[in-house]
Amino acid sequence: MNERDRLLGLVAEHLLGHGLTSSTLRGLARAVGSNNRMLLYYFGSREQLVGEALQAVSRDFFPEFEHAWSALEHGTGTLRHDLQQVWDVIANPVNLPFLRLFFEVFGQATREPGYTNLMGDIASWHRPAAARFRREGLCAQDAETLATELIALWRGLQMTLILTQDPAAVTRVQDRALDGFCARTQAGVGT
Repeated sequence: MNERDRLLGLVAEHLLGHGLTSSTLRGLARAVGSNNRMLLYYFGSREQLVGEALQAVSRDFFPEFEHAWSALEHGTGTLRHDLQQVWDVIANPVNLPFLRLFFEVFGQATREPGYTNLMGDIASWHRPAAARFRREGLCAQDAETLATELIALWRGLQMTLILTQDPAAVTRVQDRALDGFCARTQAGVGT
């Protein structure tokens, strides 16, 4: 493992455990046994470092996220089953630290221009769902609209899960919503 990857992994771990809000570049460097000049050398800016660290957290600590999205897009199960699989990964209690960090970084990204790449990544999360809805027979525009609605619902439910820590209530809403998405997909096919 090269030094850049080592530092990235340490920063990712630190952010996962401590969050972003009070993390200056100097503080991150100190937390990982480095200095801010080295972090700037390897990553260019705090925003670039944080964006890459969030991707590393997703990839290294919670790899089932990527697998779940891929399974939704390319899955061979029923639409309801494959959507539920994605939600089960998102709502898994072990993923709560990632969700907290995600929303914290998301808030920063909406205010600071240095997070442009991260915002692009976040905005593209509907693509696997849209591809799946097209596979189910919806026209491209309807698939995009339904996928955007689904992602908005899931983000709201993620926040509700974090705030209430009531998975049973969130699950009831999620189950009803998925039934509705599947029914609307079926009704929209061929129209």
